[in-house]
Amino acid sequence: MHWPNGISTLAATMDMPAFVRGLMTAADQLCMPFSNVEFKPIRGYIYQSFTPYSTDPTEMNQRMVDMQAQMGKHIPGLLDRWRDEYEPEVRSINDETLNGDYNKLGDRDLAELLQLLVDKREREGELHFLAVFPAMGSVMFYEQVYTHLFGEPAADEHLLLLQGFPNKTVEVGVGLWQLAMEARRRPQVMALLGRVEPSALPAALKESVEGSAFHGAVDEFLTKYGLPGNELDMASPTWKEDPTTVYKLIREYASRDDYSPEDEFKSLVAAREAREQLLMDRLSGAGKPVDVFQQALTSAQQYLPIQEDHNFWIDQQGVAVQRVPVLEAGRRLNAAGRLADPADVFFLRYDELQDALRGGKGDLPAQVAERRREREENRGLKPPDALGTPLPPEAEENPMLAKFFGGQPPKSPDPRVINGNGASAGRVTGTARVILSLDEGDRLRSGEILVCPATMPPWTPLFGIASAVVTDHGGVLSHTAIVAREYQIPAIVGTKVATTLIRDGQTITVDGSAGTVKLED
Repeated sequence: MHWPNGISTLAATMDMPAFVRGLMTAADQLCMPFSNVEFKPIRGYIYQSFTPYSTDPTEMNQRMVDMQAQMGKHIPGLLDRWRDEYEPEVRSINDETLNGDYNKLGDRDLAELLQLLVDKREREGELHFLAVFPAMGSVMFYEQVYTHLFGEPAADEHLLLLQGFPNKTVEVGVGLWQLAMEARRRPQVMALLGRVEPSALPAALKESVEGSAFHGAVDEFLTKYGLPGNELDMASPTWKEDPTTVYKLIREYASRDDYSPEDEFKSLVAAREAREQLLMDRLSGAGKPVDVFQQALTSAQQYLPIQEDHNFWIDQQGVAVQRVPVLEAGRRLNAAGRLADPADVFFLRYDELQDALRGGKGDLPAQVAERRREREENRGLKPPDALGTPLPPEAEENPMLAKFFGGQPPKSPDPRVINGNGASAGRVTGTARVILSLDEGDRLRSGEILVCPATMPPWTPLFGIASAVVTDHGGVLSHTAIVAREYQIPAIVGTKVATTLIRDGQTITVDGSAGTVKLED
């Protein structure tokens, strides 16, 4: 779900192990019901394995009791803790990494600094899960309370009460829309958007006063929001480095007259508040505990801003800022004739990079050439969903993981119907646009249905273009599901097979309430 197109060698050996160590530190503090988590790159794709805390039912039950007690301590005030403690610490770590004066360091000093960065990334991983695990736990508890008071929710209707709160992900989409509206007020800019390739727009805009002013507005946007890349990988250039994706999205937004994210957000908030009041009135009229429901709901409403804001600061910026010192190392190895290009550094393992900076004489070009070949070969593969020994049929699925990653949907007996997890209600028939990478996001046209492996926050502006979303991966608490509900478009997540079975340009019907995709032709 996070790396549908694979991961670079350096990210898999430098960033990921540190992040997983942080995960385990947080898991120990929260008494999570697993004893180990392993993230393993296989043919460039990441597989994960959770080892249960115990196979003894008594020990496992006690662990669950301990976890609930820890969650009860962490959930109250979690959003305030994120904003007042966790986020400032993460931003400080990112700022230090981004603004370091690396060219004054010797090679060995740079190697030591990279290891310090790994330690900081481990801390970001700890903060990530100290925020996310309790936030997810609060949703699980809220779901239990909701079901007890109102019955089994239809089409995840209870999750609509968790939507409509300010968050960084939607904020980025609004910023792009505002740039598009600014472009529409400038005829020369609109003319350039229509005839110049997005990659050439920065240079073309600077040739006129009006264009230069708009280019300055885009630069201001990139200063605030330009650190994510199109992939969740330090090897992926950021929007600030290569704003092509940003200009593609501005061009598409500027072509629309029927969309205002600010109006849609107000509508979403109004709908949430009206639904919340209706349920409160129902409870009060039936003599049921309004205060219990209100407490559970308030706790669960922390999930959306925590999920999307941690994504922005830790998952995106925390990854992206590592490019700065790593590329400095790549430039040095390039200048010394050890690498043909500074960006080849991302094909090295972390231990190889450390060795090279400390005077090692390994054959780096040969390693890079072999791994580049392997990457191209691996990207032509369709990696299986699981490797190794499957769980026995009677094994219980972890409900928290299923909500985020998505469970296995039942296979439809009708070959024209694909089952998935209904994540956002509504029914839409339209043209499927199968997009495997954000690099090709400009192929999506207004009103088409986005079909993709999964989405991460940089994909969010596409939700303002699509009429519905269908993914291979993800559950009802995944980024795709959250953002689809924010944009009030139908979504089916976790189909496992959408990008394989749906043809680009095919007419399909997405039913977010039923959790089905019908192939119409």
